[in-house]
Amino acid sequence: MTEPNGPARRSTTNRRLATNMTNPTSPVWRRATCFEGHEWWTLVVLMLAVGLGAAEPLRAQVGTEPSRDSLSLLERYRQARVHLLARQVLTGRQSVRVLPPVGLPAHVPPLLASSSPPDTATMAESPAPFPLEDVRRVRDLERSWFRDRFGDVQWSYFGDGRRMSFFDTTRTRDLRARLQAQFGEPTRTFADIYSNEWNRTPDSTREEPVQFAYWFVVNGSLPVRVTDVDGWQGRGLIVSTRRSHRDRLSALRAALLQSLREDERAPYVDYVYVEETDHFFRAGFNGENFFRERISRFDIVPGRRPRLDSVRTAPSAEPMSERAPSSP
Repeated sequence: MTEPNGPARRSTTNRRLATNMTNPTSPVWRRATCFEGHEWWTLVVLMLAVGLGAAEPLRAQVGTEPSRDSLSLLERYRQARVHLLARQVLTGRQSVRVLPPVGLPAHVPPLLASSSPPDTATMAESPAPFPLEDVRRVRDLERSWFRDRFGDVQWSYFGDGRRMSFFDTTRTRDLRARLQAQFGEPTRTFADIYSNEWNRTPDSTREEPVQFAYWFVVNGSLPVRVTDVDGWQGRGLIVSTRRSHRDRLSALRAALLQSLREDERAPYVDYVYVEETDHFFRAGFNGENFFRERISRFDIVPGRRPRLDSVRTAPSAEPMSERAPSSP
């Protein structure tokens, strides 16, 4: 059988191709449809990649373009110069000038401030020793004479327990025993202040209940008073004198109380009043131990000082006793 030629052959080929493309079981149809499906998914992936790649530069352009336009010419120049200097420093072509450290103001607690050694300037400005030629202790019966002579004195005070000297850090009860050994009985005690009228007076208006007070006349004309800071549990002493000598108070205290540095104590007993609890005590030193015992206010006779009783102040009978330190 002869094959058709020319137009007849092309017509026969087209009919066969059409038949294969319309027949699902034909291999040609399966290859064509498979290729078309693969081509379709490839086209979708390419479109997504192109779309996402184009969107990122667009977002970057939208985000950065306004900030670049907002920079003035001077700001752009300054930014470029900073970048240039940074590259030169990082590559080692230019060094960086080192500035000295800047000190910051800081509050230093007194304990830390006093622990540092004093410099020569501070030592050079320390006050000169106070000339102490004569010291007269005012006795309890001379209080009226002292008030009459120095009643118009304006006083200045020194010693609030915030410094770190021996007279500021030592327990007041220990200093009281040393004062007793050097000067004898105080000029005034709480027993001399207390009375029924004082007890009825409001706290804001009545006289301050000091435990003890020593009054002196220094060099014949300078009045000086030495009192406790905060009663039995306090530390240090308060020294006061005429206001015209307030710049010399530190030197005056050092000269007047220098003998207290000696390890010498004498027995004593005082009445003590604690305002916070409204309690009264007998407190003192019996020669070996410091003691304190609570009493009733009715045990205090106004104007009469307590007497030291070795039986009552024995360590075995006193639940709150403390031995005297062996050194300052």
